[in-house]
Amino acid sequence: MSAVPLTDRGRRTRDALISAARGVFEVRGYDATRMGDIAEAAGVSHGTVYTWFSTKDAVLMAVIESLVGDLYASLGTPDETDPVARVDLANRRYLDAYRANARLLEVVEQAATSDDSFRAVLADLRRTHVERVAATLRHLQSDGLARDDLDAHAAAAALCAMVEGFARHWFGRGESHDEDVAVDTLTRLWAGSLGLETTAPTRRN
Repeated sequence: MSAVPLTDRGRRTRDALISAARGVFEVRGYDATRMGDIAEAAGVSHGTVYTWFSTKDAVLMAVIESLVGDLYASLGTPDETDPVARVDLANRRYLDAYRANARLLEVVEQAATSDDSFRAVLADLRRTHVERVAATLRHLQSDGLARDDLDAHAAAAALCAMVEGFARHWFGRGESHDEDVAVDTLTRLWAGSLGLETTAPTRRN
């Protein structure tokens, strides 16, 4: 449980704790982080942390609110009419959001091994991703732009799993890789598997 601030000062204090906690979680990981570490990073007393958050789990849940917002925003439908350009932009948005939050996602996955609430957060993100892609694929199929011999939901689940797994290995643990190569590769694989055709240019090495 976490307390809701009723004053500007309270909001500033809580926001500062959340910001400090994110840094601590990203450096120490979920298991090694203690409430005292968060207090020290924020420059406040232990009692101040407990004023706003009853447990470490409550702090982490508050921290991942911004992560969830970033990832949900990245799943929005791009304003593109060309299907491959649309896929390309969607992949780029997702990878941008994943890279910005890669370490924190690792922490949430660590917490999810022992806490159903964090498993639910990850499951909801994946479910939303799959549902949005499936809806887009059904539209493409009805317009005759994508192959119609695939189950839209199953295809969406497979493609989303590919992107998420790719992002985890490509951007995980603070490693830096060429995002243009990543986006181009994913987009070619999506277009090829769905039978999409376009005149939009693609990046070639």
